[in-house]
Amino acid sequence: MNITQNDYNETTELAALIYRIDNIDAEYVNKTSDEIFKQQPFFLNVLIGFRLDTSPEELEEFMKIFFLIWEYFRQNKNVQIKQVSVSFFERIQNRNIQMLQYVEGEHGENAGMKIYGNDLQNLKSKALFTAVLFRYNNRPVLLKMDDNKKGIILIGIKSFIECFETI
Repeated sequence: MNITQNDYNETTELAALIYRIDNIDAEYVNKTSDEIFKQQPFFLNVLIGFRLDTSPEELEEFMKIFFLIWEYFRQNKNVQIKQVSVSFFERIQNRNIQMLQYVEGEHGENAGMKIYGNDLQNLKSKALFTAVLFRYNNRPVLLKMDDNKKGIILIGIKSFIECFETI
């Protein structure tokens, strides 16, 4: 996988965003939730839907990930004016699920790694996805979470990143 100078430069921006997200208060949550609801209601509805399947602590972690994604993409004009539809999201998510199913059928670790590498190479927001994966693998609440549930949510997160990249 090729990492560009822009990918490296984004890490500084993301570090600042992560720090800010880790220190949010109720006012930020309310203001940002209102902004997301106006511009990307489906994105917010998916996050709200997590409350049915997660503990309050897990929900807080996913809320921070969703806010990180929002902060990263919020200045993108298309994200402000074009809404991610359910059908567009499902198309991207189904593509991600099919890729994972395909990898499961491949033999040998190298085959899977090559497919994952090719898939991740197409992400324009590699630094953002890396930050999400870092949180997934380092936040105590998420480390204790059921792997299947965590994996399903991660596919959705990656799918939203790809939706925001392409609208």
